[in-house]
Amino acid sequence: MSLLREIQTDAVDSKCKVSDLLRKCKILAARLGNDDFKIWVDSELNGYKLSDSIPSYRVYNNVLSKGHFSGAFGSGLRNADIPSNCFPKEFRKDLTTVSLVAPIAEIESLVQKSIKGKLLQQPWDSNFVAMFNNKVYENMICVQAWKVIPSTKLEGIIDIVKTRILNFVLEIEAINPNAGEAALNTNPIPQDKVSQIFNINITGNVQNLASGNHQSTIHQTASDSEIPEDFSNLLNELKKSNIENNVAQEVAIRIEKLGANVGKSEYANTYGELMSFISNHVTVLGFLAPYLPMLSSYL
Repeated sequence: MSLLREIQTDAVDSKCKVSDLLRKCKILAARLGNDDFKIWVDSELNGYKLSDSIPSYRVYNNVLSKGHFSGAFGSGLRNADIPSNCFPKEFRKDLTTVSLVAPIAEIESLVQKSIKGKLLQQPWDSNFVAMFNNKVYENMICVQAWKVIPSTKLEGIIDIVKTRILNFVLEIEAINPNAGEAALNTNPIPQDKVSQIFNINITGNVQNLASGNHQSTIHQTASDSEIPEDFSNLLNELKKSNIENNVAQEVAIRIEKLGANVGKSEYANTYGELMSFISNHVTVLGFLAPYLPMLSSYL
């Protein structure tokens, strides 16, 4: 099995650890020779620094905080809510935002050990505790405070990383199915093309898309000579559709892959995969119905 296919298989396997999947991506990044992909893979494996640009899927906004409070004559509160409006506005963002910078393996470990739906904790910076310890409950001092993080947020990070890897690899395979087996420093795909695919599928940077396009993650391929005009036209129509963004992106990837496989034995399998996908999405089936004769004509 090729490296690209191994990564695809692992990405849809719920039992495969993301850390193991990312190590295979590290090999792929080296063979593609793409620095952006290498840096992202290393950051996911080793963790991000707070000075880095933390991906949006690792940032949790509007978090709640709780704390333990001590008062006179043995009074106190435990696990009490800490309203954010107790603090000056300039501090609220820091106190209601969590950047999850830990290595992906650590996040996976927390998910595996936690009870589903459990709330995890991130301690407040000690400076914040000292600064606001008497600002929350009257006649009480905060002795400990923490931000509350639902375990589902960590599960979401794992799912997002797997999905972004899958989307990236599917696009790479559509352009060059043998890219994963390429020798080092051979650039099996032009670097500007790899960076474009990376920016769209991994970071969400969509600078290369047509302006005004509401489907902000669909690849701009109308002028791409690597696929027949029929497929480019179909992709342009897809960008104008009202199909949900993440579903439209998946359809776009499959259509690009079909276009790249025209005249090849892989076309039939790719066509079958597309048909299987749209059978579970009524809106997509309705959109593609007029184009099915064209797609089937290439079989």
